[in-house]
Amino acid sequence: MLVPEDWDQHLDSSEWSLGDDGLPFRTAARVLVVTRDADILLLVGHDAANPDHTWVFTPGGGLRPGEDPRAGAVRELAEESGIDVAPVDLEGPVAHREAIFRFASVTCRQDELFFLLRLPTRCPVGKEGWTDLERDVVDSISWWSPHDLRVAQERGREIYPVRLPVLARELAAGWSGEPIDFTDPVDAEVLAELSVHRPPAPTSKDPND
Repeated sequence: MLVPEDWDQHLDSSEWSLGDDGLPFRTAARVLVVTRDADILLLVGHDAANPDHTWVFTPGGGLRPGEDPRAGAVRELAEESGIDVAPVDLEGPVAHREAIFRFASVTCRQDELFFLLRLPTRCPVGKEGWTDLERDVVDSISWWSPHDLRVAQERGREIYPVRLPVLARELAAGWSGEPIDFTDPVDAEVLAELSVHRPPAPTSKDPND
């Protein structure tokens, strides 16, 4: 695992903090924006340290200190897409994902909560609310059909969550109420290994001993 000593120069330290496992960690909220036809709103981005490494992902991002996840999801959606909705318009959280990834030369761990926003049809999206970092590392935001999403994954395109192409139509029909585990199998193995090697939490000593 690569975590340089100056990791906080690569990541926003107001969102990220070192976890017990030594990896920068944050909690994020994301929105699955899906139409009746199962078209889904997605972004394409690249690694700041490796522009050739690209992937497709859902709108969302890190929560601010003390921020409610549903409020954070609405805020991130408005910033990244220009779609402005109320927190009550979101369903869920419908899914959870624990992720390990490298970004800007730093190995990170992120807990993600996913909310669902179902729309009748595609709507216009904009980039006016993007942050400076998003303008640097996000290449596009657009609607993807379930067919295009599935074909892209079959051709080797990295899409997160990995199970999204096979669940797009199911989500368009409505959430069953059963929480979805979006954690990638590879990440689950790494997380299990990290938990085994995580140092035990310190215990308080009885002052009378």
